[in-house]
Amino acid sequence: MRYSRRNLVKQSLLGAPVFLAGLSAPSSALAETAIQKADQRQWYWFPGHTFCMKSTGADTGHTTAWLMAEAAPKDGVPFHKHTNEDESFYVVDGTFEISVGDETVSGGPGTYAFGPRGVPHRWTNVGTERGRILNVYTPSGFEAMFYELGVPVATSSSPFPGDPRAIIARMTEVAAKYGNVRTGDFKYPKRPGPAPKPMG
Repeated sequence: MRYSRRNLVKQSLLGAPVFLAGLSAPSSALAETAIQKADQRQWYWFPGHTFCMKSTGADTGHTTAWLMAEAAPKDGVPFHKHTNEDESFYVVDGTFEISVGDETVSGGPGTYAFGPRGVPHRWTNVGTERGRILNVYTPSGFEAMFYELGVPVATSSSPFPGDPRAIIARMTEVAAKYGNVRTGDFKYPKRPGPAPKPMG
């Protein structure tokens, strides 16, 4: 189904986490997974950006999870879809392009978009400086994927402390476990070089 701008705006109003917080039920995966409360000061490296959790299901009664992502220019996430949760996007700092289905919006702080579950979407920092975008998942549970793959770093702009290709190689398998299916590429694809040869 093609999502028109009018339908996306309508669903945005209906799907905003503030209104759904009391109506959302925890995902079945969450019921089996112990999710920690968010440490809003701890940043993690993740392919395409860094992130810190502003809240998890443990903080919100399993209704939503709030993730702050920070990305360098031309970084972001590839087209993908969620089978278990809706996702809202809110630009906090910088300039981002957000695509949901056939619709794309670009803008600075205050720009908002809503991604219904099952609809491919991606976001990209299209500005010239590092930027921040808030991602809200309804219901919660998907944050477990970020904790499983994310690597703690000292600051939001810290690079990965080593070679990230081993983590990138695990992404498809781990993401599938949480109902995250890649459906396309990054806006600015990066082609990694060959994996390093083992020493010895």
